[in-house]
Amino acid sequence: MSREANTQEPADVGPDAATEASTLVAEADMLLAHALPTGSLPSPEKAASFLRQGKLEAVLALYGRAMRLQPNESAHPWNLASALGRLGVDDLATAFMVRAIHIAQESGEAQWSGTDAHLALAELAIDAGESDLALTALARAKALDGAGSHEQQIQALLGEIRAARSDPQPQASLAGLLNRLAA
Repeated sequence: MSREANTQEPADVGPDAATEASTLVAEADMLLAHALPTGSLPSPEKAASFLRQGKLEAVLALYGRAMRLQPNESAHPWNLASALGRLGVDDLATAFMVRAIHIAQESGEAQWSGTDAHLALAELAIDAGESDLALTALARAKALDGAGSHEQQIQALLGEIRAARSDPQPQASLAGLLNRLAA
């Protein structure tokens, strides 16, 4: 199934589409700027106000149009995922991060599909209560981390999953389920 399956208009990746996508993203980012102070999380009241005022729907519509215009641009879903995570809309943030990583992998953008990207996905998935997705992202991060330089962060996130699930071996539980699937 292609990414364009849910779009209403055809994707045009020409210069006009890129310009329009940039304009749409800038408009969405202006809406987000009121709720998201640079470099910090918004107060719960500010995030709730943003959501109550219907600004989330506007941001999603603007970014959605930009993603249809530039379906191979991983920055759009990545930036949207980051903003949604800061607003506490973790389920949507996780979905857009998965999309960003997928696009980056297809485009050969190692910076946006490597170890750090999978660690970011794991953090969002943990916040969204999606521990199996978080475990999968951590397994991918570990596989991509040839030098082992992220082992401490991987173990810390694994510890968060253990605590959330009250399971001393969440990776073994998931592996058991996957083994049953393969049988």
